[in-house]
Amino acid sequence: MVALFLLVASTHFAALLSPGPDFFLLLRTALLQGRKQADGCACGIAVANVLVMLLVLLAQSLLPAEGGWVWRALQGVGGAYFVWLGLQAFSGRRQLTLPDAGEAIAGRWWVGFGQGLAASVMNPKCPIFYAGLFGVLRSAGMPGWGLALCMVWMGAVVLVWDLALVRLLSVERWRRWLQRQVVVLDRVCGGLLLALGAYLLIAAALLL
Repeated sequence: MVALFLLVASTHFAALLSPGPDFFLLLRTALLQGRKQADGCACGIAVANVLVMLLVLLAQSLLPAEGGWVWRALQGVGGAYFVWLGLQAFSGRRQLTLPDAGEAIAGRWWVGFGQGLAASVMNPKCPIFYAGLFGVLRSAGMPGWGLALCMVWMGAVVLVWDLALVRLLSVERWRRWLQRQVVVLDRVCGGLLLALGAYLLIAAALLL
């Protein structure tokens, strides 16, 4: 159980490290509106992630008992989705272009909060991703209180990382390092996603 949680937590954090829509929203906000509005954006993203996780856990709790065909089908779909994401991360060699830091205007925290909240809530990949992560933990028999702790942990990780990212984006050395290592980060994230996807597919097959 502990090893599985570490795999899920590592995959979640690797997905945060690999630049995605939230990363570019934070980047744009930090460079154009300044740190205050970017901090609000980071908080909005974290709150949206927690809300999505709550909805995912609620939806999963309403499903028929584990072992039924609905649960097996969802495990199979989630596993296939993770495998697809992992293969995409492995096959791509994207280049990360970051604009130079300019003179930012004075932004407002609550505007950034609304931007981050709306962007993450409306991202269709977010609920699918968390459904897969919690599906892995539920398939291993993690109790409700354990799932709640995982939700708090992942929400806190999103908040702390995004707030740290806002500050790191102002450091030129970090920006250049990220540009050089984006392919490596994609590979690490892809490997972890493939491992989780394989676990879900195997679990779904064993229940048949």
